[in-house]
Amino acid sequence: MFAKKDFIFTTLGKTFIINFPHQNDKKSVLFIVKLTDAIKDKYVDYIEDITTTFNSINLFFKYAYDSESVSLILLEIIDKTPSQLLVNTKKWKLPVCVDDEFTKDISLFFKGNQQQLDLYLTKFFDLKFRFVFYGFLPGFPYLSGLPIDMVIARKSIPNNSTLKGSVAIGGDQVGIYPQNSPGGWHVIGNCPVSIIDFSSTDLSLINPGDQVRFYKISKPEYKDVMETIRTNSEHQYLKNLTDD
Repeated sequence: MFAKKDFIFTTLGKTFIINFPHQNDKKSVLFIVKLTDAIKDKYVDYIEDITTTFNSINLFFKYAYDSESVSLILLEIIDKTPSQLLVNTKKWKLPVCVDDEFTKDISLFFKGNQQQLDLYLTKFFDLKFRFVFYGFLPGFPYLSGLPIDMVIARKSIPNNSTLKGSVAIGGDQVGIYPQNSPGGWHVIGNCPVSIIDFSSTDLSLINPGDQVRFYKISKPEYKDVMETIRTNSEHQYLKNLTDD
């Protein structure tokens, strides 16, 4: 967990940045979520936006501000944010298809070595990830929990188009593309289940602090799920998205 000394404040124009060490455990992630909510409530009338990354909270002020005054208030908010948080989180399990159609990026990374690719995917499907925040694109989840020996650097030349549902590796992070878009991460498969619904008032299924696991499905199963979603009918993979 965090101590007050772990938080370092910096300013950049009208942006006030709260830096802290990245910690992947559930309590630390939830503490940052609650701290961000408390700061948002305090400054709701004064900021354009507030964003979170793995190691920072960024306040974008509408107007010039007094950094010393803001710092004192933020230290007080940090003090008052409880370290023991009673927050219900969920454990999600999401299907991913690793048919050749969806693994071209990772295959190129391993220079076509199928043995290395299979070993990497086997390790990947044994992992548990923690959802930290949405960023890059609306509804793009950043997941932590990738061990250092599985880190894959971002591409030097991004793809012009990355398919919606692509599960991809960018450094030590895992993400899922919520829509077709350019992308510089190495795609390792495709998840047919959307974790965010922009047509709903309750946009996202998965929230910060939730645990995510992936499991492998075949191409016929993938097509079956996609058809089920298209026709708005029922499918076992859509019923059993959580381990709760």
